[in-house]
Amino acid sequence: MIDFYYNLSPNPMKVALFLEEAGLPYEAKPVDTRKGDQFSPEYLAINPNGKVPAIIDDGNVVFDSNAILLYLAEKTGRFLPAPAKRGELLSWLMFVATGVGPFSGQAVHFKHFAPERVPYAANRYMYEVKRHYGILEARLGDPHRRWHVHDC
Repeated sequence: MIDFYYNLSPNPMKVALFLEEAGLPYEAKPVDTRKGDQFSPEYLAINPNGKVPAIIDDGNVVFDSNAILLYLAEKTGRFLPAPAKRGELLSWLMFVATGVGPFSGQAVHFKHFAPERVPYAANRYMYEVKRHYGILEARLGDPHRRWHVHDC
């Protein structure tokens, strides 16, 4: 049984979707990040970065959504392309991890939650969000690509 530490933000939801689609047994363990539970000594022992998601699987502790996705994919043999396509999968996975996710989070923060308005920051992050989503839109809109994998 996998212990799955989560909240309802996008990164834990990627892991939740994988767990459900793969049919893996897990126990959902909510972490209330609004109360600061991610900084409790107990949780920091699981994820020293103090973020969700994290899993514990047969004594293996894995944190960061993309690390978890790769770990589970390799463990189950599910949702992985043929070796010749692995580089492409890793490229897009990291594109989301280092671009779409962080820029989207910062754009939301500076637009809605920053204690003071910083127009430069809000504009900069929104520009990057639009640029990254433009790249995704072009890729997903390509009629010559198929988006399901037959050999997983």
